[in-house]
Amino acid sequence: MTRLRAALARRRPTTRAGIFKGILAGGALVAALAVASVALAVVVPWVYGEYGFHPVENARTWAALTPRYADAVVCQRCHEAEYAPWKGERHATVTCESCHGPLAEHAATAPLEAPAGALGLQKPGEGQCAVCHEQSPAKPTAFAQVDLAAHYPGGPCLGCHDSHAATAVRPPEISHSLARLPACVTCHAPAGLKPVPVGHVESSDAVCRACHTRPAGSE
Repeated sequence: MTRLRAALARRRPTTRAGIFKGILAGGALVAALAVASVALAVVVPWVYGEYGFHPVENARTWAALTPRYADAVVCQRCHEAEYAPWKGERHATVTCESCHGPLAEHAATAPLEAPAGALGLQKPGEGQCAVCHEQSPAKPTAFAQVDLAAHYPGGPCLGCHDSHAATAVRPPEISHSLARLPACVTCHAPAGLKPVPVGHVESSDAVCRACHTRPAGSE
C-alpha cells in the first residue's frame, strides 16, 4: 500500500500538467473557431452582396419568375401528329422546347382550334441538328455523329431526317443510266418532264448526285 501511494504521488504532477495542457489546447481551439466565425461573418455577406445570392431572397426571386417553358404533354394537346412519333423514338429524351424554344406563353395563348399539325413559334434551323450531331472526338463513339463536310454536303438535314422520329429517309436512287444524258435539271427542273419535289431547287449535277446515287454496280 505504501508503495502504491508513493507511485500515485509521483504521477500526480504529470496528470495535473496533462490536464492543464488539455485545457490550454481546448481554449486555443475555441479561440480559433471564434476567429473563423468572425471571418466567415465578414466574408459571407461580401460574397452574397457581390454575387447577389441569399438563401431566402434567392428562393423568392426564383419563385417570382414567370415560367417560360411548358411540359411536352402540353404540346401534345395540339401537336399530336408530331408528339406520337417523338414519344416512341430515340428523341423522346429530347424535350420539345430543346429544339423549338420556350413555349409556355405560346401554349397559354394559342387557340384550341389550331391545326393539329401546325408548328410552334420556332421551327428548328439546320444548325440545331449540328449542335448535338456534328462529329467531335469529345462525344461518345456510340452517339450518332456526322462529318458535315462529307455527309451529303449542301443538303439540308431535315430534307432527309424526320426530327421527331430521329430517322432518315434515304433519297431515291437514280433509276436510269446517266450515260450520254444532259444535266439533271434538263428533265428535273420544277417545270421539266419529271419535276423535282417541292423544296428542291435547281442545282448542279454534283449537288444532285450528293444525295441521289445509282444502284451499286451500275454505270
